[in-house]
Amino acid sequence: MNIENVIEIFKISMVDGDIDNAYKIVSKNMEKYSNKNNQMGMEFLGMLIDSMQNKLSPDDLHRKLSDPKFKVLADVTNFDEYVVSLIDVIIYSINRYNIDYPSFDGKRCGDL
Repeated sequence: MNIENVIEIFKISMVDGDIDNAYKIVSKNMEKYSNKNNQMGMEFLGMLIDSMQNKLSPDDLHRKLSDPKFKVLADVTNFDEYVVSLIDVIIYSINRYNIDYPSFDGKRCGDL
């Protein structure tokens, strides 16, 4: 699975409150990228996991993802907007589900 697809599944899972799936898809693909020696993909996905575990703040994530080496994502035409969108999803999900992986509140803050 290419990294763009992994990130899209990650974003959908985060918004839906399926935090375990978001973590699982990222960690599984990190292992695949490790076997393929895809350093950029491993580093990108590692930052997503760090953000889920509150080891990396959204501002730090934005700063790191602004590095030109990540602008090689094939299907992304405006990378800066893509990064902002990704970080918005992460901030929204972390605040909504109180994520500090592996702990989170997947009951959608009582709004169901």
